[in-house]
Amino acid sequence: MLNPYRILKIEKGGEIAMKAGFIGMGDIGLPMAKNVVKKGFETYVTGHVRRQPIEEMVALGAKECATAKEVGENVDAVLIMVQNDKQADEVIFGHNGLMEGLKNDSGIILMGTFAPSFCRKVADAGKPKSIDVLDAPVVGARMGAEAGTLGISVGGDKDAVEKYRALIETMGTITYCGELGMGQIVKLANNICATINSWVLAEAINWGIRNGASEEMLVKHIQGGSGGSFIATNYQWIKTMWTDPPPPTYYVGAKDMSHVLDIGLDLRQPCPFTALACELLKGPPPKIFESADG
Repeated sequence: MLNPYRILKIEKGGEIAMKAGFIGMGDIGLPMAKNVVKKGFETYVTGHVRRQPIEEMVALGAKECATAKEVGENVDAVLIMVQNDKQADEVIFGHNGLMEGLKNDSGIILMGTFAPSFCRKVADAGKPKSIDVLDAPVVGARMGAEAGTLGISVGGDKDAVEKYRALIETMGTITYCGELGMGQIVKLANNICATINSWVLAEAINWGIRNGASEEMLVKHIQGGSGGSFIATNYQWIKTMWTDPPPPTYYVGAKDMSHVLDIGLDLRQPCPFTALACELLKGPPPKIFESADG
């Protein structure tokens, strides 16, 4: 019997297994993709930026394709986890892109953080082929991606959500948010909190250190107090973003906050703290002072 995670549909003659594609295997995308293949999906991948993730996926049993178009030709649904709208546009609409290869009635699941308007653009382009489009951005960082416990805010047609639920849930837990684009809205609301909190946490720790407290004591106390948060709980992880130079994923935060501000402008919704965080993210990350005790 087929692994129930993999069943696409049941037709006369037996069960048909869903084949999945994955494009965008960076810091969070790679462990997500690994969970897809580990759960038994026949998975097709193509290189986007780096070679190493492809080799790791092939070692797990994934099949490598030369182009996004070739991925689309071989699968029932493609998961896209690239960094920004520009990269996603290239993957989907560029030369040898997904739209050239996807079959009728297949699916695109947008798992990166993109503008809701971009998600709707993809859906409009897919209508001639009856392509399902869902936006399904994730929260939970690298730790959640590795454990398969990401929070996944999904927007789009409810029937399409159920069609691809088993595939999406290999990576975490779905929160259905409403129409296409609402997954991005819910994710961006989370990112407002996380981004601002990271800067506030760094400010608080530096303030404490300058007054004679140790970094270790401050972090432990904040984690258990009213100032606690996901960022504080995962302090060692957030510090990996506060390096010189920071990892490329650090600057993704500025892109996310720019989406928030653009949408806020359309709504005439003030977002002063988001605006400050967005400006800070354009420069170097916070630097934690040395504690007096070393």
